[in-house]
Amino acid sequence: MSGVWAVCVDFIDALNEAARSTYPDEFICLHRAHNGIIDEFVMLPGSVFGETHSFINYWMDPIDYERTGSAHSHPGYSAEASEDDLQVFRSTGGVHFITCLPYDRTSWRVYNSAGERISLDLVYEDGTKVEPEE
Repeated sequence: MSGVWAVCVDFIDALNEAARSTYPDEFICLHRAHNGIIDEFVMLPGSVFGETHSFINYWMDPIDYERTGSAHSHPGYSAEASEDDLQVFRSTGGVHFITCLPYDRTSWRVYNSAGERISLDLVYEDGTKVEPEE
């Protein structure tokens, strides 16, 4: 997670749109950061989106020093990490997102590799902080 301090609002909006489009299946991807801001999806060939789980074929993952972790959706109203999620967290980088219904800018959570909740700023592409909606 070294150097990551924020996530781009466009990344969160795209994650939620991907979650809505695969619902009721789970969505999963990896991601990259640039200048400390997570802003890019990494989709690996052969990823499987399923009703109770999704998985990535790690052998399709090229060496990538900018990759920072994983992101996936839950088809219910909980963004809490499961034991299976923790296994993914340990093997795919240091920052991990889970989004859940209703798949909006408040429904996501972020974790470190140990499954502990962490906090990242939500920012625009230029690094300006997104103010909470009222």
